[in-house]
Order: sequence, then C-alpha cells, then structure tokens
Amino acid sequence: MSKIIDRQISKHFKDKGHFDRGILSAFLTDLDPEITESALIWRIHDLVNRKVIDQVKLGVYIISDKEVYKPFVSDKLARLSKIVAKEFDGLDYCLWSTEWLNDFTRHQMGTFFYILEVEKDFLEEVFNAYSEYKQFRVYLDPKEEIMERYVESEISLIIKPLISRSPKQKVAGKEKSKDEIYVPTLEKILIDVYSDMVTFYAIQGSEMDTLFENALKRYQINFTKLISYARRRNKEKQIISYLENNFGDFVKDILE
Repeated sequence: MSKIIDRQISKHFKDKGHFDRGILSAFLTDLDPEITESALIWRIHDLVNRKVIDQVKLGVYIISDKEVYKPFVSDKLARLSKIVAKEFDGLDYCLWSTEWLNDFTRHQMGTFFYILEVEKDFLEEVFNAYSEYKQFRVYLDPKEEIMERYVESEISLIIKPLISRSPKQKVAGKEKSKDEIYVPTLEKILIDVYSDMVTFYAIQGSEMDTLFENALKRYQINFTKLISYARRRNKEKQIISYLENNFGDFVKDILE
C-alpha cells in the first residue's frame, strides 16, 4: 500500500514545486478518507524519513531527486577524530576539512586545512592535547593575519568554539566501520563560510556565490535548519537578503 501512495504522491506533486503541510494532508486524506490525525502525522513523518518527499523548511515539502550531502572522510580526518574521542569522551565537537569545499567552488584549492570546533570551555585543553601529538600545526581561533600567513596546508588544524545547537551529522570513519565522526551538515558549512570572512577569506565574493549555487542545485537543503543556525550566528537577516537577491529561483516562497 505504501508503494502505491508513494507513486501517487510523486506523480501528483512532481511538477508543482513546493507544497505545504495542509495541501499534503488534504491529498493524503483524499487517498484514505478514514485516516486519523495521528496516522496522518506519522505518514508525513515516514514520507520524509524515506525521502519520498524532502522537507525544505518546517511544514514545506518538495518532490526532489537531489542528494543528501554526505562528505568523504579521509583516513587523516578519521585519525584526527580519534584524538578528541579518546581524550575527551562525550565532548560535543564538529570536525571537517576545507578540502570538501572543492566540491562546490569554481577554482580548486591547492591546499586545505582542518577545522575542529569544540565546546568553548574546553578550547585550551583540546588545543594542548592536539599540540602534543606534533603531527599538525595547531592554531587556536586564529586571527586574519595568522590565517593568511601560516594556515595554508593539510597539516594545519584550527581549533574554534562550537556554537550551540550547530547542525551536525554522524558519518562513518571508513566503510563498514563502527567509528562515527561528527561533521557539519551542508547547512552549517554554507552559513559558516558566509559568516566567517577570516577563516574562509579565500572563498568570498563570486567564489562564495558559486559555492551556494552548486549546493542549492545539487543537494537537499533544509532551510529551517539553515536559517536557524544563521540566527545563532547573528546573520539571519543578512543571509535571507543574500539568498533572495542572488538565488531567487531556488528560494522562492520558501523564506517567507
């Protein structure tokens, strides 16, 4: 029965762009007039979980064949994650490589670095722990001059404070590995690049426009998550204006 409903939903909404919860609920009720409210809530939740529909913001959906962003985790990144996992069990963190940005930008970065964000009360301890390993040049929330002069290679690791409720995801360190690493979602990466001109000084202007355009074209974006995180970075109004002015076709009727 669920496969029949899936096909009917895909066929009906495929070319309709975005549709809200009320329209979806009415369609599901037409298919099954005896459905209860609790069953309706569960069915919509199930449709989202199984990627029959994508939720682009709270209560707004789309039929989409765009991918969910899942970055590649290198062996080096996996080794980096084991340090924080071993030395600081249970610590909230987020780790990634700026090499991932090459998936979106026009000009490929020849060098990249790693970013590890941790709870601000543990910044010094984490910085000291990684410095002891002597395998990386470790920088504690470096300023612009340090970024431009010294942070320029894959042996550079930047330690930064983690903003509360940052959108993260867990990915496997290796195929079939039980080790999982907390990395940023695409929504977090986009807002971080937009908000932090010091760390991401090399990806501004037209290069940032290209990054956003490719991300919006190719991957699923949860705009509720994106705007919520931008709000915590005090960039809500700015990012809404930026998206509306530069990518109106992608965000039409979503940001209202």
